[in-house]
Amino acid sequence: MASAASTAGRRLTRNSASLIAARIVMAVAGLASLPVLYDQLGAARFGVWALLGGLVAIVALVDLGLGSALVRQVAGALSDTLHRSARLALGVGLVWGLVLWLVASAGTLVGWPWLARLLQLNELADEARQAALTLLLGLLCDGVALPWRAVLEGTQRYTALAWAGGGTAVLGAALAVLVVRLGGGLLALAVSAAATSALRAALVIAAARRWRPRLRPTLRGARSDELRQLLRYGLRVQVTGAAGAANLELDRFVLSGTAGPTVAGGFELGSRLLNMLRLPPAIVLLTIFPMAVTRAATEGPAWLDRFHLTATKWLTAFAAVSSALLVVSADPLVRLWLGRPVWWATVSIAVLAPSYALNLLSGATAIVLRVEGRPGQETGYALLSVLLNLALTWPLLHLLGPAGVPLATSIGIAVGTAYFVGRFHRTSGRPIGPVLRAVRPSLAAGALAGLAGGFAARVLPDGPGRLDAGLAVLTRSGVVVLLAASVLLGTGFLDRDDRARLRRLLRGPRSMARTIGGALR
Repeated sequence: MASAASTAGRRLTRNSASLIAARIVMAVAGLASLPVLYDQLGAARFGVWALLGGLVAIVALVDLGLGSALVRQVAGALSDTLHRSARLALGVGLVWGLVLWLVASAGTLVGWPWLARLLQLNELADEARQAALTLLLGLLCDGVALPWRAVLEGTQRYTALAWAGGGTAVLGAALAVLVVRLGGGLLALAVSAAATSALRAALVIAAARRWRPRLRPTLRGARSDELRQLLRYGLRVQVTGAAGAANLELDRFVLSGTAGPTVAGGFELGSRLLNMLRLPPAIVLLTIFPMAVTRAATEGPAWLDRFHLTATKWLTAFAAVSSALLVVSADPLVRLWLGRPVWWATVSIAVLAPSYALNLLSGATAIVLRVEGRPGQETGYALLSVLLNLALTWPLLHLLGPAGVPLATSIGIAVGTAYFVGRFHRTSGRPIGPVLRAVRPSLAAGALAGLAGGFAARVLPDGPGRLDAGLAVLTRSGVVVLLAASVLLGTGFLDRDDRARLRRLLRGPRSMARTIGGALR
């Protein structure tokens, strides 16, 4: 058993390291290029560019849940029969990628006049339409590559994905900067983005065909019962994903329709920084999912319960402290990044960060449900979140102005997450007490550090320039981290096993695999 845990730990370490490196490269490339795009395009045109990106992102999420379903099929393909089922699933994914592009392109052509009026695109409407259709070509490339991406994820070949994603992200950011420096507008930017997607798709397909040439898409011999089973699982994930997209993407469209693209662009900038909060845990959960499918199949529900408790504890610690840091440092962080204050970026960070953190603590619960083949439980919480968001958006918008839009989203996410976690424990028969005891120190640390850091910010150094903003971020972050660490240590967050693992981890990189493996045993 120890050998299995050690092997899993080494694989998890390698996969996590590869994806973390790639996602950091992608995030840095995006963060470095956005200030240039904002300066060169101007606030209004940048806001339109953000809206187009949001539209394509929403369309991309209409994948029938096949992204998760294909990875699950590939990860479980341990026999010839399951191998054939996995190939069938990959074939369905390929066909749907083509169908989705056709439907989205036709819908854009037909519905664009209405959409342009709704979002107040005004004189930028024609340019934006051409850019949207071009960006959909990039969506086509990603759809074609989806089956092969699932092969790499399901077989845990994350290093290949990391190289493809990280390399094309750097290239895409460089092309975008070059385009706007040369005076290009929305259409030229869209061409550079589509070309980057095409290159990324080619790299992913080549890597998958190299490592797993037998796992290729096919519809030969497809049976209706297999298709129904695949789509039944996928559609439950799809509803959850669509509802989540409504929570994350709806705000910018409401803001554009009521306050114009400039405000929506400010919200987009804040969202980009907020995504840094979600990045590390999202990477770890992505790499854990295929391994969790395998470990749960071989070691049973007891391992899954231990995994759930341990992962939730550490996810909450990271999310609570990071959220407090972002809220306290929101304004100087935006000024350090952009070189100027952008009020709506600061507002979106301060309002949304706490709910994002609360939502992250349910990440391990979602993994457990998907491993057990019960993703439908996510649907209820996602729908509750989006319905509550929609119900609160207009009253809060009229009461508080544009700031009410992200506040409605924040309330919807928080209430939906609480409902999801509670329902999971109630329906599965798992006691919620151990989880509450595990997350209580982290929630207390985040809340106290955030409040104290906010008061301390009034007397800490700050100023109008980038150097002053950098100093403000550094000092505020130091206060938050120091206070949070003190609360965590004082409330017994680290148990005896945690302290032993931490000591092994500090001895050097060779101990990391054993540390992670032990945590997952």
